[in-house]
Amino acid sequence: MTKHQKWTPDTPIEACTATYGSLAKAVGGLHNQFEIPEAAREFVKRSAATAKDRSSDLHAEANKVTGAIEETLVGAVNSLADLNRKIADAAYQDLNAAFTAIDKLASAESITDAYDTYVDYLREQSKVGVDRAKDAASFVSPKASEGFDSLRNGIAKFVPVRSQAA
Repeated sequence: MTKHQKWTPDTPIEACTATYGSLAKAVGGLHNQFEIPEAAREFVKRSAATAKDRSSDLHAEANKVTGAIEETLVGAVNSLADLNRKIADAAYQDLNAAFTAIDKLASAESITDAYDTYVDYLREQSKVGVDRAKDAASFVSPKASEGFDSLRNGIAKFVPVRSQAA
């Protein structure tokens, strides 16, 4: 019967050194015996060059898409600013109309005059409200459509869209 003696290193560094030494001894002579074929080296070089070109193209396309999105968002912000100006103008006009109605109400000599003044004010504000709603719809709808079309067209220039058969 043969006795197997177990060696235990004193430190982890000694264990690593021993393992590395035996591995280096086992593969020591192999590094000069293998040669990488020229075709394989050329394939790797061509693949790397192609990947580099494609990454440059992808980067340029990504910047173009970002520009299209930026252009659309700037247009949307400008449209929102125009809409906010219209809302501020409408509020200012409503306040002036209310102050004018208050002046007329204060000048009314009878309840009937006050009632007629108030009804005229409400009737006029109703017409103004309907007209503003129509104006807002005619302002917002084309702006939104333009923004979506611009974004879609900008992205479609750079990202091919496949049509789906029904």
